[in-house]
Amino acid sequence: MRTAAPIPLPLFRSDGQARLLTHIYLRYGRPDAPLAEVARDLGLDPGGVAREATRLEQAGLISSTRVGRQRHVRANTDSPYYEPLRDLLARAYGPPRLIGCALAELKGIERALIYGSWAARFHGQSGPPPNDIDVLVVGDPQRRALARIARELSQELGLEMEPHVASPSDYERGASGFLRTVKQGLLVELDLEPCG
Repeated sequence: MRTAAPIPLPLFRSDGQARLLTHIYLRYGRPDAPLAEVARDLGLDPGGVAREATRLEQAGLISSTRVGRQRHVRANTDSPYYEPLRDLLARAYGPPRLIGCALAELKGIERALIYGSWAARFHGQSGPPPNDIDVLVVGDPQRRALARIARELSQELGLEMEPHVASPSDYERGASGFLRTVKQGLLVELDLEPCG
């Protein structure tokens, strides 16, 4: 699981370690997921993920149990580091999942994408930390509900979430210079599934 240090928050050993902790702490998978499933979800080498999980468990950050031949892992919520580490992970790596879950509550959204500096850092492009999270919402959501969700997420993530709405046809044809610029840049497609 040797990967480079992560750009968004380079205090982790590697991008793989940061992704593993984010997956476990933000419960991208099941709350008590088999390690092989976590490795598959992350697209990482199972052996490297197992070794990293052992290091994280020895540090008291995660815990595991055996179910037959499978090792199930979960965040160690009793660790004194749980809350601050979860907050760091949510702010540095959590926006795609957290924003996608929140937007899944709204009707009328066909797709949503993060663009701009946050997306660039997420894809490994160096630069200063982002000041906000730019989100393009494709569809016709109820605007007040979208504004409420943006306020709540801004508070949770510690970064202002800036939603912009475009119709599906305008987005597809790149009807404005703004949309053409967004489509040409680095994007993070959001999975619009309700949080479990």
